[in-house]
Amino acid sequence: MSEPTRNTMQVTVAQARAFAILRNGLTRSFSDPVEVFRALAAVQAQYAASVPLSVHARCPSASYRWVDRAIAKEQLLVKTWCLRGTLHAVAVDDLALMAGACGERYHASVERLMLRSRGINARTWRRIEEDVLKALKCGPLDRTALHEAVPRLKDVPYIGWGEDVKGLAYRGDIVMIGNKGPRPVFARRDQWLPDLRWRPHTPAKSIEQLLLRYLATYGPATVTDFTHWSGLPAVAVRDTVKRVGELLEIVSVDGHRGDMLIRAEDRSALLGKLPPPPAVSLLPKFDALLMAWKDPSRVLDGDARDMVFRPAGQIEATILLRGMVAATWRVKQAASSMHVTVTPFLSASSVTKRQVDAEFQRLGVWSGARSTIVDWQS
Repeated sequence: MSEPTRNTMQVTVAQARAFAILRNGLTRSFSDPVEVFRALAAVQAQYAASVPLSVHARCPSASYRWVDRAIAKEQLLVKTWCLRGTLHAVAVDDLALMAGACGERYHASVERLMLRSRGINARTWRRIEEDVLKALKCGPLDRTALHEAVPRLKDVPYIGWGEDVKGLAYRGDIVMIGNKGPRPVFARRDQWLPDLRWRPHTPAKSIEQLLLRYLATYGPATVTDFTHWSGLPAVAVRDTVKRVGELLEIVSVDGHRGDMLIRAEDRSALLGKLPPPPAVSLLPKFDALLMAWKDPSRVLDGDARDMVFRPAGQIEATILLRGMVAATWRVKQAASSMHVTVTPFLSASSVTKRQVDAEFQRLGVWSGARSTIVDWQS
């Protein structure tokens, strides 16, 4: 395949913003919560409370407990390690795509970690992984039970980050299906999802599909943006762009350096009449929209970046006003109450505060809170 066409299309940053926010399900809500995961490709789940909030922002009809049921009972979602080597919730039908795109590369990185930190060579580590699969053959196990069945897992470093099970999860052999108290529960994919057709494509073909899925929701975007979002090597990404070049078009976005890409089939949608972003959107910590680009300036002014992207990889919950991040928020939730603290970047008008307060009141009702208090920091 050829590289993308060189007839660069000019668009404004407002068009690029409106397109991405629309495709994210923030301008027009999805009717089916599974569609949220298909659009976003994956929802970061390291901070578990963010997953249902990400769904609610894009599909308000989904109940507060929908994500838990979709994972533990209805088998619509699973949690697994994939993009950027981080825990995500994905639609079951996308598990093979993630395993194909990330599995081999990330599995090899786990083997290198074991050799470097514990002196466990690849052959020995794969025997340990075989023991994990044997232990799970009788059914799902929480982490404590799994370590009792495979004692060598107790010596693995960074267990809290999933290094004891990541390798098998990257390949799609095991999935996380919920929690037993504070402990995650793991299952064999072939037993938990016996009806799932399991035919992952080659890494090259999987990355092609992942790139096109990414651009469908987050385009226009640069090669660097996709590399940042996926965690895949830049060389592999550049090669992928060359292979699928005839399916892409180059876009120049006002105020942004370098070429951006869209799917050729999205040209008319990007240039057409796009609905304006909603007046208010409440996004949780680590939301997919803020994770989508290396340079998120289409939705976040540079002066405010350090208020959102915090030390140690923390990404704050944000409030979007007509598509632009205007504040961060934190919540303390008890059994029957919700207390929200809002930190605006600039002074907010009384009208804006009433709009935001109303959204938080709706969020409180959705989460089961009988009372919701919103405090604005000066």
